[in-house]
Amino acid sequence: MQNTFKYIIIFATIVILGVGVFFGVKFYQNSKTAATPMGGDITNTDTTRTPFQTRVSTSTGVETITEDEDPVVNPAIVGTPLKPRLVQLWKEPVSGFDFVYKDIEVVSTSTNNSTSSIIKNITNKKILKNQQFIYLWDRKTGHIYENLASTTELVKISNYTMPGAEEVFFADNSSLVIRKLENDNDLISTTYMKLVKEFSTSTIYIASVKDIIIDASNVSFSSAAKRLFYFIRGTGKGVIASVDGTTRTSAINTTVSEWLSQYVNKDLIALTTKPSAYFKGYLFTMVTTGTGRNTYILGEKYGFNTLMSPDGKKVIYNEIINNSLEMFIYDIKSKSSTYLSQSTIVDKCVWSLDSKQIFCAIPQKLYEAPYPDAWYRNDISFADNIWAINPETGDFQITAALQDQVLLPIDAYRLTISPDAKYLLFQDKVTLTLWKYDLY
Repeated sequence: MQNTFKYIIIFATIVILGVGVFFGVKFYQNSKTAATPMGGDITNTDTTRTPFQTRVSTSTGVETITEDEDPVVNPAIVGTPLKPRLVQLWKEPVSGFDFVYKDIEVVSTSTNNSTSSIIKNITNKKILKNQQFIYLWDRKTGHIYENLASTTELVKISNYTMPGAEEVFFADNSSLVIRKLENDNDLISTTYMKLVKEFSTSTIYIASVKDIIIDASNVSFSSAAKRLFYFIRGTGKGVIASVDGTTRTSAINTTVSEWLSQYVNKDLIALTTKPSAYFKGYLFTMVTTGTGRNTYILGEKYGFNTLMSPDGKKVIYNEIINNSLEMFIYDIKSKSSTYLSQSTIVDKCVWSLDSKQIFCAIPQKLYEAPYPDAWYRNDISFADNIWAINPETGDFQITAALQDQVLLPIDAYRLTISPDAKYLLFQDKVTLTLWKYDLY
């Protein structure tokens, strides 16, 4: 009986040890399996996921997390919100916006213990020179807001009310030109505005305004030259004027009255016949010295729309070929064109100021239509992503996968790049809202 009991105890011990070894090995294997994705095969088998960014919805705006970031396992950033690269800077329609520079005063207070044991508060003032700001004009009210470009905070700087402006050009941080349609929707009024502070400590500027007579449907603007260029409506007479309208110079006189102009730089203006899918277009350039001399660049193309590089050496342009909208880069010196593998309307592009990059809002799907006419008439709109193009090679690189970061499609236009190439501004053509994207 005792021997039988002894055998039962030995058998039970063996069973318990066996079960323990089995679950110990199983636990070890599971722990190895759980750790594998950190250093093993991390192939993305979910075809619905973007290879660029994952959208994170927040109550404060659009915020993005790149694929290789893991805020859960990194204790350094737990509880710290990531800075969004894409921000809807203004949620209402905007008439104009631009980058401006101005000095800002930073005030700090420090405490000093003197030898007499009296605590003194010392106020230190520091001037930060040439800080980059964004100015925007609210279309509904005409109020002006500023944004320190490195932040998302906006501050109202003018209460002057002028609703319904169509175009606003910021010449600098204190002067601007406003263009709006009058009640009959035919007469265009132009106003020069000067912003002044009543006191040095004022946070709101007082607006001083005066009307300028500019009988033109299209105006191009140079912030570098602080000049406007336009053709007098119904004529081929081109005029260069100061932003306050005090000086005007006759620049060119042609037999063609339908032009779109681009102030390429302070010395050069590009002139393109108004683009249409139904007519051939042409591109000329003219110097701003008032000699009237112009140079033929390129033409005989349907749907012809152009945008010249700031150095005046290259042109990105559209052409309709076999009912398809195509895009090319033309080298003026070599007189050769480079075909681009993706296409958009060049109104949706901008050159970097050093002419080394082009940023374009490119539709995810470009439907067959008479371009640019259909887009100008708002018969069609797009869902865009932002791409960078190398003008030397024609290579494309994704810059901002907008449609992965927003709930509604963005039909981006009026692209504007900051002088330091850090920020990109653009409007949604449907809502006229203003967006900012941090390029770096």
